[in-house]
Amino acid sequence: MTAMRKQLVRGITKQYTTSLPSDLEAVRARIEGYARDFGLDFYDVIFEVLDWNQLNEVAAYGGFPNRYPHWRFGMEYEELSKSYSWGLSKIYEMVINTDPCYAYLLYSNSLVDQKLVMAHVYAHCDFFKNNLFFAHTSRKMMDEMANHKTRVMRYIDKYGQDKVEDFIDSCLALENLIDYHAFAIKRRRTLVEDEGPRRPVRKLRADRQYMDKYINPKDFMEDQKKSVEDDMKREKLFPEDPEKDVLLFLMEYAPLEPWERDVLSIIREESYYFAPQGQTKIMNEGWACVVPNTLVFTDHGILAASEIVDCRMRLMIHDGESPREVIDHAEFKGKNTVKITTKRGYELEGSTTHQVLMGDRTSWKRLSEIAPGDLVTLSGNAGLWPEKYVSLEWMQGKKKILGDVADEAGCGIWTVIRHPAGMVQSRSASAINSAMALHESDGLCLSMMQNACMEINIPSVLDERLALFMGYLTADGHISTVKKTIGLTSDDADQIKHFCRLSKDLFGITPSVKKDGNRLRASMSSENLGGFLVYLGLETGQAAGLKNIPSLVMRSPKKVMASFLKGLYDSDGHAGPSGIVLSTSSFEMAKTVQIVLLNFGIVATRKNQQKDIWQIRITGLSARRFRDEIGFTLERKAKKLDSYLSDRKWFKKEEVADAVMTVEHGRSDVCDFTVNVSHRYAAGGFINHNSFWHSKIMTEKALEASEVIDYADHHSGTVAMGPGRINPYKIGLELFRDIENRWNKGRFGKEYNECDDMAAKKNWDLKLGLGRQKIFEIRKLYNDIMFIDEFLTPEFCRRHKLFVYAYNSSSDQYEIASREFQKIKKQFLFQLTNFGQPIINVVDGNFKNRGELLLKHTHEGVDLKHSYACETLKRLHNIWRRPVAIETKYDGVAKILICDGVDVREEHA
Repeated sequence: MTAMRKQLVRGITKQYTTSLPSDLEAVRARIEGYARDFGLDFYDVIFEVLDWNQLNEVAAYGGFPNRYPHWRFGMEYEELSKSYSWGLSKIYEMVINTDPCYAYLLYSNSLVDQKLVMAHVYAHCDFFKNNLFFAHTSRKMMDEMANHKTRVMRYIDKYGQDKVEDFIDSCLALENLIDYHAFAIKRRRTLVEDEGPRRPVRKLRADRQYMDKYINPKDFMEDQKKSVEDDMKREKLFPEDPEKDVLLFLMEYAPLEPWERDVLSIIREESYYFAPQGQTKIMNEGWACVVPNTLVFTDHGILAASEIVDCRMRLMIHDGESPREVIDHAEFKGKNTVKITTKRGYELEGSTTHQVLMGDRTSWKRLSEIAPGDLVTLSGNAGLWPEKYVSLEWMQGKKKILGDVADEAGCGIWTVIRHPAGMVQSRSASAINSAMALHESDGLCLSMMQNACMEINIPSVLDERLALFMGYLTADGHISTVKKTIGLTSDDADQIKHFCRLSKDLFGITPSVKKDGNRLRASMSSENLGGFLVYLGLETGQAAGLKNIPSLVMRSPKKVMASFLKGLYDSDGHAGPSGIVLSTSSFEMAKTVQIVLLNFGIVATRKNQQKDIWQIRITGLSARRFRDEIGFTLERKAKKLDSYLSDRKWFKKEEVADAVMTVEHGRSDVCDFTVNVSHRYAAGGFINHNSFWHSKIMTEKALEASEVIDYADHHSGTVAMGPGRINPYKIGLELFRDIENRWNKGRFGKEYNECDDMAAKKNWDLKLGLGRQKIFEIRKLYNDIMFIDEFLTPEFCRRHKLFVYAYNSSSDQYEIASREFQKIKKQFLFQLTNFGQPIINVVDGNFKNRGELLLKHTHEGVDLKHSYACETLKRLHNIWRRPVAIETKYDGVAKILICDGVDVREEHA
């Protein structure tokens, strides 16, 4: 035994924690960014570079630097090392399903290989994190493996290495006898006792009936009854249902010592950890963000990123230069985030790897790499707006006059009018209350003031006039749903006159105007108008700190938004020597206005001027754009703006970049989109970058021109397939590509499947663009069997020349046995079911009523290998400590193999 093999038998005591060289770290950062751009979501990945000897050492342990000691790991190391030394194989990459994920790179790999491996690793890690079949695996298995080693070493010290190792040998021989679907199917259940016919209790014969109580006394009959029940219990099947998890059955019922039961539990736990990797081999090998409230410029309006993602909206989004189509959406929960704030007050929060365009307009940086003082590009003058007015659909309450209430209460109108003052007899008051409650329960407008409940004009669209009215109310207005009044307070008589005129023109209501000290107050009472304004999104009550631009205005054309801002600035804004200033006590309003102004090409500065007061300041060229695009309605404010502009004969060129002032770390859900062609979009005031998977990442992102040939050469070897074997890299990669293409073009569903026109099928393209969404759905919910069963198609088999191969004994070679799709699919599923291993169940733990163990082989047309079956039975006997048997078939004949611990004999079933 070599020194290294002896070390592996004892257990590795050192760990390799090499950090990546600077050139590889730069490549890793780029590859990770590309992977996240494509929407992959994975735990943090720790890469370590090992030489071939170290990599083989870790690979012998299944990728873990610490595992319990056993001779098997030494043998696997010998095999890997010789295979590498003789040039028969080489480990390119190895990745471990933990949180964080650990991945190992081979030191001698070329740069192209390292790029390929990193891209593949990130795809694996995404699959580990998101696939349903990995959901119940331990994400802390690195620590658990070390814990397993500690426990086994303790038993070796106490009971001796030979004894413990012999028992581990028996356990490892049975490690595949688990229920691979146990996480999804609860096999065991509590059964209700059968109340059917029971076995009769035997009595002694009594010739005379009156003698029966003396010949069969009560105590004797109770003993007889108990004896029958004991016989039935012994004859009852144990287990009641076939048990597929053989290791669990042995843990619960085999006569093991505590340390043996613990060792068996370790082997079983590790078997379940590795099981999902076998169930998803094809998919896994083939598979290999901003916070939700970030505002995005689209042709549907200025929308929150979460709304675009949640509704899977197909729209045009501005990429900082021109409109582009959104072709995919993604959402990731609970990500580490970074929030940057610039000198002008623009904020952006996103995942640590989210990239923004820097001030030179050519380079990109991840948020985690940005530091105070860095210049970032602002997304000014996007100019992308909806084209149509927002339609309004609101039904106002029906008008109910006092006479209607009086009639239903059986009294006069003046009685109803006197009722609120308590001037009505109790009997009449009760009738009036009942009538009023009836109307209110019907959802009808009811008020003691007829003007308050009268029907009003309701605009059919949100146009410029209604937007201006909303801007006035948002700034200095008040809506009371209790008093059913709407009002505006201002020290500018012209604004009050304009507000009253708009109210009359829009709704047919003329407000009353009163003096309130040095200010004027315009007010009107209308329950319908109050309800309509709430429908438009305006805040009610004392809500100055909660106000924001209503969502319907955010979805409106440019001229509507300009009119709303005009009303807002008429009320809360002013112009003077320092430019244009808007003051608001709402933090959200200040943030939103600053972003919206960017869509007009107006760069503003947001500052917290004093407690609870935010100011948006516009100067220079942006002030001139404000006058041209928005402006003031009030003449005195418009003149002050003209005066500010006329005092400046020229303006300095306005910078499109802004300096980062603060960087904060946090945690939040994040969402992202894939933007066609440019893979970038304007959101939150910045230009953001977005972007299976090793092939897509390599060919679309990571490869340099000089590396293409090397990549093609190395990648072709990885995805090659030979006769009689499935290459999961090739099948998984090509099938994911096929699915993405089919769902992008709409080549699925009843209409496509029933189309008999081959030419039409060949050119079928509905331009649905659902491919990315579909493959992410598959990644989450499917395993290999489901994947092949549902998505393998005859066209795919023909295109990739998939056939069923069989061995021809006469020619001594493998040959094509069939080209039929159903046979190809059946062969795939046969090899994938239970990983191609025999399906074994425990059917009787008290076989022949002697405490023996009976297993049953579910025969699928392939006989058990006799030598393997005999050796497995011997290992089972070591654990069960009683004879064990298995029911199976050989050459179509039912047989039972029975092991007594020494020999295995065969009987007819």
